[in-house]
Amino acid sequence: MFDVILLAVDGSKQSPFVVDLACQLAKDRASTVFVTCCIDESYALENNGDIPGEIVDYPPAEQEQHTARAVVGRALDTLAQAGISARGNLIVGAAGEALVAEAAKRKASVIVIGHRQLSAFGRMMKGSVSAEVIAGSPCPVLVEVRGN
Repeated sequence: MFDVILLAVDGSKQSPFVVDLACQLAKDRASTVFVTCCIDESYALENNGDIPGEIVDYPPAEQEQHTARAVVGRALDTLAQAGISARGNLIVGAAGEALVAEAAKRKASVIVIGHRQLSAFGRMMKGSVSAEVIAGSPCPVLVEVRGN
């Protein structure tokens, strides 16, 4: 049923539950899972608009990208141990918009994402990524709520 699964991970304490949910969806099926982590534009070294070939030294961005790669790597390891075909990628942009665009690009049949319990102030300041993905998604969205 779900042949292309876009799995959104962010390294939060909920991420193992989100990965587990994707495993359950993909297990014993010919599904491909795209493990995706979104990096804010201000921390994206590859998309920084500098002169091509210019070396950029920005430790916070390097740390952000290193962390994102590690998050994706852990998810890929878990999926591989379960015998599930998966590929990892980092995307750049506002998380909700970037995930919706990635789902359309990959022709995803489902997005698997977590949901954090933000305070009223947090929702006002940051907004809900999962709500934004649900509102704009080109496919069904499965939201994991365990682990909050």
